[in-house]
Amino acid sequence: MKIFAFTLAEILITLGIIGVVAAMTIPNLLTAHKKHVIESKLERAVSVINQTIKMSESENGEMETWDKNLTYTEFIDKYFRPYIKIMQICEGRNSCGYEGNRAKWTYLNGTSGSYSSPFYNERVPFISMDGILYVFGFKSANTIVAQNNDKIIIIDINGSQKPNVFGQDVFFLYRDEEADSIIPYGADKGHDKIKQSCSKDRDGMYCAAWIRENGWKIPNGYPLK
Repeated sequence: MKIFAFTLAEILITLGIIGVVAAMTIPNLLTAHKKHVIESKLERAVSVINQTIKMSESENGEMETWDKNLTYTEFIDKYFRPYIKIMQICEGRNSCGYEGNRAKWTYLNGTSGSYSSPFYNERVPFISMDGILYVFGFKSANTIVAQNNDKIIIIDINGSQKPNVFGQDVFFLYRDEEADSIIPYGADKGHDKIKQSCSKDRDGMYCAAWIRENGWKIPNGYPLK
């Protein structure tokens, strides 16, 4: 009776082929998963903050009339907490997983600037139950760079977890008063300006606008690290 079996050489060749195929496909699968996480969390965060503000406005009046004499913590407790499930309010620069006095966030090009910390301009961020960090500013900043500070909302879709880079997990939103809506920062700019900002050698502040422009999908050429 003959017994058929694989030789050692055949087994090694098969394993080699499997290894090559895995090396070619796994990185693509990981990238696709990373894109999906960013797309879904970003779109969800924009939807949630819009719904939250709408509900708050129905009871507290237009956002522009909200009491800006309150502290940030008092502001969150009054205008946000009743309408969104908050896991933690980040009081203090070393709270919510952020440690030390160094910049917490960086631009796409690796540098840092005015908005390199969720606590910039005395802001007090909060984390929702789904782990997304919201940083809302209602006080004007003293610098020209941050002249829209009171209209900018920053979100970190995975809280203090890395990479903490604009356009990767940190995104900028903007309060459009005329439309009474929160939209991606830079959405009112032309496509070329949006794409220029969202490039590996720039700041990345308009990246959310580029994703929304592409139907909430990360477009080809997006500087995903």
